[in-house]
Amino acid sequence: MQRGATLPSETEDFFAAARGRIDGHVSATFSLAGSARLHRKALGLDILCASFNVILAPLHAFLRLLTLLLRLVRLRHAAGILGRLHLVLPTRTARAVEEGLLTHVFALPAGPGRSIADRLTEVPPLRDDPSLSDSERHARAGRAAETLRAYTGTRSAVAEMTTALLTICFGAWVFHRLTPGMMTLAPKLADTFAMDAAIGNFPLGRGLGRLWYAAFPVDASPLAIVMIALALVVTAAIVTAFAGILADPVQTRLGVHQVRLRRLVSAVEQDMTGSGVTSFAAREHLYARAFDIVDIAGGLFRHFR
Repeated sequence: MQRGATLPSETEDFFAAARGRIDGHVSATFSLAGSARLHRKALGLDILCASFNVILAPLHAFLRLLTLLLRLVRLRHAAGILGRLHLVLPTRTARAVEEGLLTHVFALPAGPGRSIADRLTEVPPLRDDPSLSDSERHARAGRAAETLRAYTGTRSAVAEMTTALLTICFGAWVFHRLTPGMMTLAPKLADTFAMDAAIGNFPLGRGLGRLWYAAFPVDASPLAIVMIALALVVTAAIVTAFAGILADPVQTRLGVHQVRLRRLVSAVEQDMTGSGVTSFAAREHLYARAFDIVDIAGGLFRHFR
């Protein structure tokens, strides 16, 4: 065998070492203190990116579902093209997560200004394998980079689910109703404001006003509902940008981060060895859309009842 060639055992050792660093990386990065440090980068444009990611998330989830269906019917080329489309805008927080993976899990040196794919070509399974041409080496590194981006994209979906759970708790506390999103929460808030304004303006006083409007309730105007919904969307975007501070420690405690990172390392190993037949499964985007479906169904029920 040519000197410098990467043996299968050496490749296995490299990825075994990467798996061995996962627990330490999770403890340092996704604990309460670690996540708070990480989310300091969310101050600024990340809030705007979070807003666009919330808007783009349903389409992104649809593309992932379509990619899965194409793979099931063995249209792998079309599935590969769709799989490379990522409608999640990069944020400073996501880039910090990617940098942590490269330096702490895969033990790569820092590389400011270089792309993820270029840095991954320096991973020993690719760098030290003389049987690989430069084009194949960069192709495998590119696939691994897409896998890393798919992993970091799951954080936006988890943040959305965290925001939805907070919305549900708020709706249950204030309205005693299921409010998983803006379509169910905005009308309830708008009706509450309209009722409070009507009671305050009742000519015989607030006490009689409460009695009167308990019998003859008022509904908010469509314009008021839209304005409150827009305000809630902005609020939700801000909450979503920082939701990981709450979600990360819980996921660490439950072992979710550790399991997801082990799936990531296995997917990157398949990308780099050319043995992969499936991509990293970002199921979180589909889970987040379940909240949207419930929210839309609740909004339609209120409209047509």
